[in-house]
Amino acid sequence: MDRVNQPPSGLLTRRIEPTQPTAPQAQPAASGSPSTANHSPRVISIVNRKGGVGKTTTAFNLAGALAGKGNPVLLIDLDPMGSLCRSLQIRPGDLALSDLLVGLDGDLGHLIRRTQIPNLFCIPGDPNLRSFEMQHGGSLGYREALRDRLQGVLKWKPFPFVLIDCPPSLGLLSGNALAASTDVIIPVDGSAYGMGALVDTLRVLKLVRKSLNQNLSVTGLLLNNVDLGTLYDKTVRDVLQRQFQGLLFRSVIPASPESDVSSQMGQPVIRHAPDSWMAKAYRQLIDEILEREPHRAQ
Repeated sequence: MDRVNQPPSGLLTRRIEPTQPTAPQAQPAASGSPSTANHSPRVISIVNRKGGVGKTTTAFNLAGALAGKGNPVLLIDLDPMGSLCRSLQIRPGDLALSDLLVGLDGDLGHLIRRTQIPNLFCIPGDPNLRSFEMQHGGSLGYREALRDRLQGVLKWKPFPFVLIDCPPSLGLLSGNALAASTDVIIPVDGSAYGMGALVDTLRVLKLVRKSLNQNLSVTGLLLNNVDLGTLYDKTVRDVLQRQFQGLLFRSVIPASPESDVSSQMGQPVIRHAPDSWMAKAYRQLIDEILEREPHRAQ
């Protein structure tokens, strides 16, 4: 059946209860001096079990939009593919993120790279992250490896925002991201499979919050890469609004070729095409993230 005329199947009935927001405004401390700021950094994981929903694109463009507002932002590429930092032409060095997660001596802060984009820094992913997940996925001893390392960095370099790009799975790597995070943003699409992946993702968030990170909150669901001129995508939005009242972002990221072009250019869309509809959508999304209350994953 044609996608324009076919409504999405299945209704979602899970509800999310609200909690108080976290709105850190700390600026990075001077080198060698611990932070005395009153607010904690906001660590946001971009996560969904399903691939192809735009997690990397979302992380990259959100980071660019936040940095464009003058906020120092740290991007952590936790995907073994390393697409996020590769688009910035930044690759892992001799000491890689996977080395530190398995317990090798070293400081996570030494992996931070300055990008060509003002206020934007990143920690590149590396292919051995896949081996880390395969070899240690059944071990409880590695679930908090990233959180422990990141806490040490943020004592001395308190970025107000840390964004973590997660792989398309809910294994050890995404679990590390969720253990280290204060917030989660879930990019979603309108496919029937996407709806099932969303339910699975919310279920895992509930388990993580219960057993590992009681402060984990869902900032919102982001409807991504859509055309609201079609009946299908409008119906998807209406279903999500009804079933996740207050959780779906008002901002919707439109389907646009600017996404791929800006990624190939190594520039967030707000820098590459600042007057495009996609750039406007990301600017609206940033304002919404900063103003809205996160929701606990109940």
